Amino acid sequence: MIFYLFFLSVFIIILNKFLLKKSLLLSDTGDSHQKLASKLNVPLTGGIFIFLGFFYFLENNIYSFILSSFTILILGTFSDLKLIKSAGIRFLLQMLLVIFFIFFNDIQITDTRIDILDKILSNFIINYLFLCFCILIVINGTNFIDGLNTLVIGYYLIIMIIIYFLNLNESIILKEVSVVHILSLLIIVFILNSLNKIYLGDAGSYLLGFSYAIFLIDIYNLNSKISPFFIILLLWYPCFENLFSIIRKNVLNKSPMYPDRYHFHQLIFSFIKKRFNLKIFTANIFTAQLINFYNLIIFIIGSQFIYHTKTQILLIFINIFLYSIIYIKLSSFKDKLK
Repeated sequence: MIFYLFFLSVFIIILNKFLLKKSLLLSDTGDSHQKLASKLNVPLTGGIFIFLGFFYFLENNIYSFILSSFTILILGTFSDLKLIKSAGIRFLLQMLLVIFFIFFNDIQITDTRIDILDKILSNFIINYLFLCFCILIVINGTNFIDGLNTLVIGYYLIIMIIIYFLNLNESIILKEVSVVHILSLLIIVFILNSLNKIYLGDAGSYLLGFSYAIFLIDIYNLNSKISPFFIILLLWYPCFENLFSIIRKNVLNKSPMYPDRYHFHQLIFSFIKKRFNLKIFTANIFTAQLINFYNLIIFIIGSQFIYHTKTQILLIFINIFLYSIIYIKLSSFKDKLK
């Protein structure tokens, strides 16, 4: 594993130098929402690094996952290269990919702890569509929160740390996955991301959202005694960011399909930068760690009550309440984002 990650890191460093020399697949695409984090031109190869890291698990017969991950990586790369500019087309392709993966692997959710919803989901077609909707929310929500160094990679690194300790304590069981390998992979990307050496881009955020949604669904299906709302808690931030953004943009008569500079992390970034007169890089890292530290605390609390649905629901509502209050307070500073 160590040698695999070492050679993978060397490959990415060489690839990044090539891309910088050829001015290909770089972060400076001209989109205004991308300029909050850094003025540097950084290769968007985080998704490539993570995808190649998945090859470590090929011997575990997860070929359909590897193929689907590769397809969504290509889709994200086309988005990064501006070869697919239409957000609607990207969403349609995401939906087709996710539906195919769910149907091919016969992935379903059978127990949501909500009786009426379970009855509705007893229809396998509705079950597939519901699961597809949930995964798409995670994929695009992950893309929405990607804007600050280490925010997305740090968030999913925290989730993996929680999973690692739950597995270590035998609170949950896993199959076909080396958590240590994934942790090592994410830590390397986290370090490179914090140093402005590698960015995720759409490809990386799509891939993380997709792979974690599948991974956590698989965990729940293997550990049906845990509350499904614990899985929702782990993914609450990208999911709520997505849903909140759709509602916010519809209220403002804006298309929910296109990015802007009024996401939660961007408001906090702007406030911290101006309030404490910090440089972009410092405010960038501080904001990301502040958000991720809060989620770490919430996840630690939630991990102590993985079988208690009411506790998980309470924690989710606390998150939503605090998010909404902070957003309303900081929205008064939106003129500072211009």
